[in-house]
Amino acid sequence: MARGYVTQRGKMWYAFWVDSEGNTRSKSVSMQESEARLFLERRKMEVELAREHDCKAVLFEQAAKEYIARVLPTAYKPSTVAGMANDLKAHLIPFFKDAYVCEISARDLDSFIAERIIDEKASSGKTLREINTFRQFMNTAVTWGYASYNPGYLVKIKARNVNSISFLRPVELKSLFEHARPAWRPYLMTAGLTGMRCGELAGLFERDVDFAEHKIRVRRSVYAGKYGTPKTAAAIRDIDMPPSLERELRSWIDSPLRLKTQTGILFPSRYGNPTTSFVGNKTALQPALEAAGLPKIRLHDLRHTYASILIANRESLKYIQRMLGHASVETTVDTYGHLIDESNMPAARRLDDAVFFGKKPERHDERDA
Repeated sequence: MARGYVTQRGKMWYAFWVDSEGNTRSKSVSMQESEARLFLERRKMEVELAREHDCKAVLFEQAAKEYIARVLPTAYKPSTVAGMANDLKAHLIPFFKDAYVCEISARDLDSFIAERIIDEKASSGKTLREINTFRQFMNTAVTWGYASYNPGYLVKIKARNVNSISFLRPVELKSLFEHARPAWRPYLMTAGLTGMRCGELAGLFERDVDFAEHKIRVRRSVYAGKYGTPKTAAAIRDIDMPPSLERELRSWIDSPLRLKTQTGILFPSRYGNPTTSFVGNKTALQPALEAAGLPKIRLHDLRHTYASILIANRESLKYIQRMLGHASVETTVDTYGHLIDESNMPAARRLDDAVFFGKKPERHDERDA
């Protein structure tokens, strides 16, 4: 059995234990002896698990740097690599750097979550992303023999703060379009009436606009000036094009305001490159918001606006998932669940009418997937 003990120094209780390599380790745990003993027992159990599975004693910092250099570039898209590497370097490594990978427990992760959300005021959504990065890292660590199990799947965290999503109401979206500069109105209308991600907007060519089928076909995305496939397999999709957007894009393709390129980029910059989200936000969105007297939002919030309107119209969740390119309905619910709740009072009233007044509900024509 792994060895260890607790002792009090001043007001704090410390835990001492011998790791799987025979090294004595210690940690200041709590002012409560019971919590220190519980911490020690978990450490001893993890050491026994490491010994049982013959795990290698590797520090988190060393393993994480190895993961960033060897795994991330070959397993994920550049935009995902940048985000996960930042999660590790900026937050996970500083917190876990002196811990052996095989000894990190669910309690340690709970401490990390508490420090990020309570002490550092990080949003729950951002912290969840960091925990997901930790889970992916630990999956690799287990296959490398650095750990016997992945504690990342033993912790839970609320997906996001309800107030973290900003969006425009339909009347505000209409006003935004009306106050947009002519050279940027088609760009903003496409963003607001399709819910496409910024990189997907940048990756559009003329041939992706199918006027015969009234659809926009998402087949590529742009990150750091380079073309690649969309975020996930589900993001490769056909989005229904409303008539107002179809009319706008028909005019835009032949407009003298649009720079013609050999590849047929739908929204080229003045240099003939795909328009970046920075330029789209600064040059297209913010001037239109200011002219319309609307509060500042991000370009990505037009995607949230699109989703909120579909939800308010009570379109099916499956349809909304498909239009947004989410990998699952669960992702749609996690992201927009509070908006879905707000839109469901008509359904509650119809239930009330059916039970207490014997009314038959009128047919609700909702799109199916």
